[in-house]
Amino acid sequence: MKRVTLIVRQLKLSRFFPQGFHMTVEDDASIIDVLKAEDEEVRKKAGCFPVERYRGLLQMVYHPYEKRFYKQVAVQAHVKYEPLNVWENLTKPLPDGVTVILIPEDGCQTDWEEPVQRRMPDG
Repeated sequence: MKRVTLIVRQLKLSRFFPQGFHMTVEDDASIIDVLKAEDEEVRKKAGCFPVERYRGLLQMVYHPYEKRFYKQVAVQAHVKYEPLNVWENLTKPLPDGVTVILIPEDGCQTDWEEPVQRRMPDG
């Protein structure tokens, strides 16, 4: 098991975990697994996902068919102040002690992609 911290810079989500979402995950957990875990915890606390139009953070930031983040999403990760590129391979296991900062909307000044509204596959 390893420790991961996820900080989400989105007003309706960050109020549930203002100091970041600290979790223990399996050794082979990727950023996708971390986002799924965050979605479960937010639903437990809120009863449903609090951002209109979305079923979860994963749906908000991840293109399920192309297996990548949407263009408007910004993500930074580091372990002990060493940067980590999670953008390249979203299924790669994260290292222990990683901190991920995710900005779901307006993080990058690029064209906006409309998130896929169809039911997402598991994984």
